[in-house]
Amino acid sequence: MYIRFVTPARAGDARGVPVGVFRTRTNGAPLWLRQAIWREYDWFNKHLPVPNRFGVVTRKSNRRYGGVCWFRDDARDCIAHAYTLAALLGEAGVPVTRLKTDSPGDIIYRDAHQIVAMPPRDYKYMN
Repeated sequence: MYIRFVTPARAGDARGVPVGVFRTRTNGAPLWLRQAIWREYDWFNKHLPVPNRFGVVTRKSNRRYGGVCWFRDDARDCIAHAYTLAALLGEAGVPVTRLKTDSPGDIIYRDAHQIVAMPPRDYKYMN
């Protein structure tokens, strides 16, 4: 099982794709709340490796496709901090949804905490 935390698509994004919690903006939140959110981001910066691969480029059209990052379900510390981050973002007015799946797509990166997968075009996330 893989777990992902997302926020609604950004305004103006024609694709309507949810955004992962690490790409969320909280500019209007009070300073104390932004500081708490940044403490969680700092924890992830120290404990979660940055994948060396986030997508693929097709040979035929030279088009780039982005992968989707998921926590492995045994990455308990990361998931606990992601729940804390989700609660803080919710307090800042940013709704966060937890997604889970057994079939994230073709895995292009893996480490002890996470994967990056290329989801199929008709992919449906489970809540």
